[in-house]
Amino acid sequence: MDSSLDDDVNWIPTDRITGIMNLMSAKQIMVIADACYSGFMTRASLTRLETGKSEESYNKWLTKMAAYKSRVIISSGETKPVLDGGGGSHSVFAKALLDTLGGNSKILLGIDLHRAIAEKVVDVSGRMGHDQVPQYAGLNRAGHELGDFLFVPKPQGT
Repeated sequence: MDSSLDDDVNWIPTDRITGIMNLMSAKQIMVIADACYSGFMTRASLTRLETGKSEESYNKWLTKMAAYKSRVIISSGETKPVLDGGGGSHSVFAKALLDTLGGNSKILLGIDLHRAIAEKVVDVSGRMGHDQVPQYAGLNRAGHELGDFLFVPKPQGT
């Protein structure tokens, strides 16, 4: 949804978003916000598996994370304006998101999606003379427990 600084009719307050998520029975919810100042929503920590673990350890980790209620957000930046363009017909952030998800073929944790997006956004925005760092966090006020959002690709041919 498009909005403007001088007209708040299309603005959605962050407390309204977290309130709605609290009412939802879904186990996992992810908000993806490509908007100025969306970084204000990211104020909780997440748990991450150490790298270099076996496939068996990773699968146990995924099962554990899927058992918890997760309410997470990936935002396009911190608390300052973000680029609206720079990604062809999309913003730098939206292009990085679409490219990362489009090229994925395995179960992907939200935190790993964030890392891939952030690397691309920091690189491209930096070359454009803009400092933009996407954020990722759990939303405690929205009912986040411990888990992470899991992207599970559709089997081929479905």
